[in-house]
Amino acid sequence: MTIPAQTPPVGSTDGEMARIGHVADLNKPWEDVLRYAVRSVYPKDAVIPHQKTRGMYYLSRGSVGIFYTSSCGRERLTLCIEPGCLFNEARTLAGYNPEGRFVCTSESEIWRFPENLLEDAAFIREHPVQIANLLRSMGIKMLIHYTFLADMGTGRHEIHLCRFILSLARKNNSQSAFPCHMTQQEVADLLGIHRATLARALQRLKQHGVISSFTARKVRISDWNLLLSLASR
Repeated sequence: MTIPAQTPPVGSTDGEMARIGHVADLNKPWEDVLRYAVRSVYPKDAVIPHQKTRGMYYLSRGSVGIFYTSSCGRERLTLCIEPGCLFNEARTLAGYNPEGRFVCTSESEIWRFPENLLEDAAFIREHPVQIANLLRSMGIKMLIHYTFLADMGTGRHEIHLCRFILSLARKNNSQSAFPCHMTQQEVADLLGIHRATLARALQRLKQHGVISSFTARKVRISDWNLLLSLASR
């Protein structure tokens, strides 16, 4: 179906939403079992000592960035965790600890479940809703990582950026103007590119009339058809 000029797209796919790199409210059912967890409050910029305080975490307030270090030594933001989500579950289940950090990007209230909770047959049997929810959320996170890996392997930087902008727009009900809630450095980290590379890609999109603004407070789309065309390449 051809979308008329300046008409924003309606709806979204999981793949498009995955490109935002943010998750929120994925694991709300786990609030019903916080009695098994230990509460902590971390200030902004604190690094969660997951190597010492091992286990699965639930974020009830604040925000956490998950950073991993590549083989070449460059640290990259891979996922932004917002309230209502578990994290560190893959490490807990696998017993494998790749190089990485969990950084509180705002003051955060975090609940830590015991490392062996997911090996407790009684807990699994008594809380099927939570276990099913955990499996679903891990599937969503896998999709996010696969999507980013696929995007990194093909296309130009402005194409990746268009896909990111389109996903943000869909998250905001396909409006033409909406907040990004991320600094340009954070967006660059999420896309796996340098800040200067992002700046050049944004400048090209502005010159071609795709967008007129891109800041943490406001992203403004000028040409929906061109954005869709670039994002689909």
